[in-house]
Amino acid sequence: MSLSAAKNGSSARAELVTLFEADLACVASFIARQSGRAALDVEARLRWFLLENPARQSGALLGHGLRAPNGDLVGCILCVPQNFRYDKQSVVLMGSSSFYVDEKFRGSGGLIFLQYSQLSRDLPLFGNSANAEAAKLWKTRGAVPIGDSDHELFGVIRWSPIVEEMLVRSLGRGKLARVASTPLSRVIAPFSGGGVRWDGFGSLTRLHSPEEAAKLTGDDSPQVLTANRDREYLHWRYFSGRDPTSAVFSFHDKHEDRPVMVAVNERPRGFREQIRTLNLLDVYPQVNANMTSAIVAALWREYRAGIDAIVLRGMDLERQELFQSLGFKRRKFDAPNGWVLDRDGHLPTRDWYFVPGDGDWLS
Repeated sequence: MSLSAAKNGSSARAELVTLFEADLACVASFIARQSGRAALDVEARLRWFLLENPARQSGALLGHGLRAPNGDLVGCILCVPQNFRYDKQSVVLMGSSSFYVDEKFRGSGGLIFLQYSQLSRDLPLFGNSANAEAAKLWKTRGAVPIGDSDHELFGVIRWSPIVEEMLVRSLGRGKLARVASTPLSRVIAPFSGGGVRWDGFGSLTRLHSPEEAAKLTGDDSPQVLTANRDREYLHWRYFSGRDPTSAVFSFHDKHEDRPVMVAVNERPRGFREQIRTLNLLDVYPQVNANMTSAIVAALWREYRAGIDAIVLRGMDLERQELFQSLGFKRRKFDAPNGWVLDRDGHLPTRDWYFVPGDGDWLS
């Protein structure tokens, strides 16, 4: 979720509208302008993320928007339902995505979120890609942050692209050119502080179908509120072919009888997308901190030749301390990325297991 910032604080009048499937191309074009991405790529992603979503009901609204007096779309927030479960119960949460407002109409941006938040009368709402500005809107409406969504852990394998990013952020590109001849060891020294160290045990087996993955996720009655990882969801999320970097594994630990499903994807980062990261999206069923470490160690062995860093989100305090002792760096966000709005008490429990694979956090 991204709420555009205004450069001059100006605001113009706009009309609040409801968006439907027929508006998809218009929405994609607007998001492309705001994000700097290609309109065709944005539309393809939205068709997958919104229209192919197995939790979406036919004819349901796409989201809410703002239209300028000339008819142009100048703001939007999109609605993404997701099926969760708790014990034997099924629960639908309405996720939010793609919160953008043109800078000239920023003063009306809160209206879109207010309209979205009114859906909480009928079902709980959640979002997990809120920036600091959007987080204020969630908090104002009475939402509570998703635990441990205020940071990420960065496990560096190769420092050179990360140091390049740090220098660009601190010095600017011009000054970076002037230090380009400096020996890399001298440049890295203030940042590195040692590399990632592993002694975990366990093996990964690549899964090639949602049926294989569903065998690992569908037999229990979770005592926390968590995503319903059935075959339809797993196919849509990881096996639809939308993201060629997505991968799902079965992890076998020598100390456990039951294998665990592990899902990841790869994303570039940096001012020129020079940092290749592997993101841990999901681990199910839940495991303890030591097994989490063993899973990440196995991923490190699997991917280390082709990535620069491993990114972990949603790690509790015990896991934060463990991974930092292994060499991971903790990066704190300006505000929690994840929020839940359930003022009317629709949720059957306050024990939640949200993962980065939920919503649009790292999709």
